[in-house]
Amino acid sequence: MSDIAPVISQQAHRRAAYLVSALLLLVATAISPFLSLTLPSVAPFLPAYGTAVVILEGITAYLLLSQFATRRKLFPGFVATAYLSLIPLVMVQQLVFPGVFTPTGLLSAGSQSAVWIWVFWHALFPALMLFACFAERVIKIDQVDYKDLKLWLLGLVLFPLCFSLSLALFATWGSHLLPALIANNSYQQLLHSPYALLVWGLNALALCCMVWRARSNNVLYVWLSVALLASLIDVTLTLFAGSRFSLGWYAARISSCVSSMVLLGALLWEVNRLYISTQRTNELLYQQSVRDTLTGLFNRRYLESQLESLIEHAKRYSEPLCLLVLDVDHFKAFNDRYGHLAGDSCLIAVAQQLEQSLHRPADFIARYGGEEFVVVLPYTDAEGGRKVAEQLLQNISQTHIDYQGQRLSVTASIGLAVLQHNEDRAQSLLIAADKALYQAKAAGRNCVKAAPHDN
Repeated sequence: MSDIAPVISQQAHRRAAYLVSALLLLVATAISPFLSLTLPSVAPFLPAYGTAVVILEGITAYLLLSQFATRRKLFPGFVATAYLSLIPLVMVQQLVFPGVFTPTGLLSAGSQSAVWIWVFWHALFPALMLFACFAERVIKIDQVDYKDLKLWLLGLVLFPLCFSLSLALFATWGSHLLPALIANNSYQQLLHSPYALLVWGLNALALCCMVWRARSNNVLYVWLSVALLASLIDVTLTLFAGSRFSLGWYAARISSCVSSMVLLGALLWEVNRLYISTQRTNELLYQQSVRDTLTGLFNRRYLESQLESLIEHAKRYSEPLCLLVLDVDHFKAFNDRYGHLAGDSCLIAVAQQLEQSLHRPADFIARYGGEEFVVVLPYTDAEGGRKVAEQLLQNISQTHIDYQGQRLSVTASIGLAVLQHNEDRAQSLLIAADKALYQAKAAGRNCVKAAPHDN
């Protein structure tokens, strides 16, 4: 994500990550004296918790794999394996956990199956995170080749799923081969076993490595640090909870959900930011494609596309539509005398005056070419169009262009045409208004002439 996130986005991610981390530590510290407090056994809690974790881990893995497929960088792909590996473990643990579906669990599980799945789960996740941190340095591949991309994706999906499923099934059917870690729902044996230190140490080491890497500008490392912090808190609370269904046990499961959720939230945040950025870019490109570069008015391309639609609408509902074609008087002579820069300033001044003179949202102006402008007035008849045209001429005649200490003024001529509601198309309406414009020029300029029409 760092390749595409601007500095402001990185700072926002960091502030949010610091806030989430502070809240996690604050809550864990606040409840630490009461971890062994026994709470009621809520039957729906575990299935809801397991479902949430599976969904969150699955979506996170999908987004990471999508990022890997797009950028072909190994790190997101390896992190995706860490999240994918949890799905079989969580699903099988829900099936074998005593009291969820049956008093002793499904799949002929033993009394130690659920706790050993927990050990594998909370050891495998940080172990794969550590592997992701160091694999980039060991595997000397800057980017995966396109021809090998499908094989990489297949491996990144199948390996963690198959490996973690084998661990879950081993803990289910081979629990008699494993040391006892729980008795009568008490975690005292687990707490005093070397496996507790191993799991806690792996989580702490993975957190330290990820925090070290988070010193760079990559916000992915920042949120992975938060996820590993939540995982470490999950492990710590579970070990010191005393037993199942205690305050610490429930809090640990909530912390586990946070561990599954924070990176997903960051990825969705970034996807939304990129979507908004793309929308803005597209809007800017569209505006550039329909705007005249000199005056900022709409260009001829936009005029022709919009005018056709407006004519069809006006004919369908028998509404009036008026078209004004405006030409700056003696512009060639003005350009030759004062130069092209003065000519550009003149066109810009006229364009600004035209925009300021129109107040209805439906009306718009386009630069048709050179010194010629077209004003489109929907819902306007000939009389209304003439009033607008005369006001435009008056405003333009009062416009002054400051050039090299001189105050220059210009006038314009306008040809007016209204829609006939018969066979008129955009081109025929433009031709009619253009002919009226020539009549205005022939009549001495700085005036309005209307094309003849039948009522």
